[in-house]
Amino acid sequence: MAHCFFDTCALKFRYADGPYRATVNRIIGNRYNTSYIADLTILEMASAFGSHCRTASLTLAAYDLMDLRFMDDVARKRFIVRPTNKLNVLRARNLLRLGGMIHRRSMGSGDALIATCSIDLAQELKERIHFYTADWRLYSILRQIDAFTSSMTLHYLLPTKDSLIPTTT
Repeated sequence: MAHCFFDTCALKFRYADGPYRATVNRIIGNRYNTSYIADLTILEMASAFGSHCRTASLTLAAYDLMDLRFMDDVARKRFIVRPTNKLNVLRARNLLRLGGMIHRRSMGSGDALIATCSIDLAQELKERIHFYTADWRLYSILRQIDAFTSSMTLHYLLPTKDSLIPTTT
C-alpha cells in the first residue's frame, strides 16, 4: 500500500480543470493508496479555488461546486486529514530558516507547515511516503534536504522548463 500526501496546489487538480486532473484522481482513487492532507489544506483549498475561478473567469457557482466536492471528499474520508501541532509549527519555522536563509529560496509558511506535517507522517509510519506538489519552489527546496528525500518520494506535477513530464525524486 502506498501512502500519498498531497500539497494543496497538487490536490486542487482533483476539483479544478488542469493538466493533472486525471493523474491526481487516479492516485486518490486507487484502492491500494491511502491519501493524506494536512488540516491547513482545508483552509488553503478555499483560497486555491478562488484563485482558479478568478484566473479562469468562472462564476461563484463554479467555486461552490468545487468547494462542495472537496468538502464531500473530506466528509467521506477520501483522505485522512492530519492535524498540525506545535511541533509541526516549530519544525516549519526551522524549515523556513533553512529554505529561506541558508538555501536563499522563497517559501511560504503554509508550505512549510504542510511539508513538516508530511514528514511527521513518514516518521510515524516508519515508511517512505509519496509527497505530491505542483509548487516548484517547494519541490526544489525539499529535494535539497536529506530529511525529506530519505523519508519520502517527492513528485512534482508540473512540467519544468527542461521536461514535459512530471518529475520525481
